Amino acid sequence: MTLRHPGRFLVAGLVLGWLFDLLFYGKLPGISLLAFNLVLLAALGWALHTEAAQVIRGNLWLPVLPLFFATMGFVRANGFLTFLNICAMLMILSLLAVHLTREPVAEVGLLRLTWAPVQALGLSLYRGGGVISQTTRDDLRAARGNARRFVPPILRGLLIALPVLIVFTALLASADLIFADLLRRVLAQDILEQLLRWGWRAVLILAVGFLLLGGLAYAVGRPRPDGENASANRIVLPTLPRFLGCLESGIVINAVNVLFFLFVLIQLPYLFGGQINIAAGRFTYAEYARRGFGELIAASILVLGMILALSAITRREGRRQRLGFNISSTILVTLTCVMLVSAFKRLLLYENFYGFTEMRLYPHVFMVWLGLLLAWFVATLWVRPDRFAIGLLIAAFGFIITLDLLNPEAFIVRQNFARYQQQGESAFTRSADPGSNGPGGIDAAYLARFSDDAVPALIQIVDRLPAAERQVVDERLLSLGRQRFQQTEWRRWQSFHLARWTAYRWLTARYDASTLSVVETHSD
Repeated sequence: MTLRHPGRFLVAGLVLGWLFDLLFYGKLPGISLLAFNLVLLAALGWALHTEAAQVIRGNLWLPVLPLFFATMGFVRANGFLTFLNICAMLMILSLLAVHLTREPVAEVGLLRLTWAPVQALGLSLYRGGGVISQTTRDDLRAARGNARRFVPPILRGLLIALPVLIVFTALLASADLIFADLLRRVLAQDILEQLLRWGWRAVLILAVGFLLLGGLAYAVGRPRPDGENASANRIVLPTLPRFLGCLESGIVINAVNVLFFLFVLIQLPYLFGGQINIAAGRFTYAEYARRGFGELIAASILVLGMILALSAITRREGRRQRLGFNISSTILVTLTCVMLVSAFKRLLLYENFYGFTEMRLYPHVFMVWLGLLLAWFVATLWVRPDRFAIGLLIAAFGFIITLDLLNPEAFIVRQNFARYQQQGESAFTRSADPGSNGPGGIDAAYLARFSDDAVPALIQIVDRLPAAERQVVDERLLSLGRQRFQQTEWRRWQSFHLARWTAYRWLTARYDASTLSVVETHSD
């Protein structure tokens, strides 16, 4: 694949690398995530226009998602959510690079879908080298009879040589005192640190620019016509051989069916008895919940993985074999959903009695999307098996989007405080789990560990807590307020973050400037 204007792509890569350094080097993540994604998508639109490339109509929804996840990275401060949003953003950008102009993502198989990030990285590196090679060849051809055409390759060579010289100069200065002393007399006193820092930033700019250059080039590269070589239009990953017979797979699936059916039948009172089992004194709340939901979620995931693996390696010759495999798999998924409902009830019961924590809320949301994914699997199993992958992608993004919109930390604060008020503002006992309390309790020490996302909710409830709990939360809020008041790194425009600034406004409204300006001292 060749580009019409490879030189422009080199310039675009350098600009994107410089913007990456400007927005992220030494900065806290914030609005920089959204700004860089906007620039990157604008560069993709420019590249499509420059190369007259056509986007597959079924992929027009893809550019919206990285902007959403980048926005959530700007809105939510929770570390786990930030990690999930960045992963989702990178996944979508990988799909854009690999499939935007080639095939609808909805028709991509599961193996190729999960392979997309690695494929995008490898192809970007490969195409980046190809673009540089193409511009070099073009410059050599144009240079015949025209010495001015040597200017671009000379500039490229100097640009590449600059960070290399900086790095080696710093290393030599560190290795030899005489050479270092000469440099200090000629240049500033902190030349070694400056050389290393600017050398690293130059390498970062070139590396990111090279990677994004290759990604843009591959995303808009014109595939070869079908008449030349249709297989060259995309990378085809090897498929697993179907070496297992339908009878063997049927035995495996139905053996698990029998096990699950007996489990559901025998344990029906335990699975759905809920309050009855506990009221009868058979189990405590902790035993009832802990001995169930984790294992049942693991069983559900394993069942889905097992059926997918068997579906990939099982020969189904004829209508009867396909029908038998589908019926057996559907029964297994149905029994799995029954156990998933039980796990959901167990966790809900535990939360109602002991309160919410992140490690309880995340599995709760996960179970909902896992149930939807299992239903989607059954539907695609009977109609379009090749469409399961897009359902998996949607379920994964749906899980992250749900958490983003829910704002888990603020949700936990509000729910636990509401539970505290409903069950009585009285003395309470703690359990061994963080965030867990007996009836009427609220674990202020756990809530005080939350990020800026929870600050407004904490300030709204802190004065209505018992004295000991109020002191714990108030000390945390005051400490966070002093950090924000005295530190300046988070105030850079690249680090502007909605949750941090909102929390800061709430904190400055609660504490005056003289209180926030006091430097905290910690004694051993």
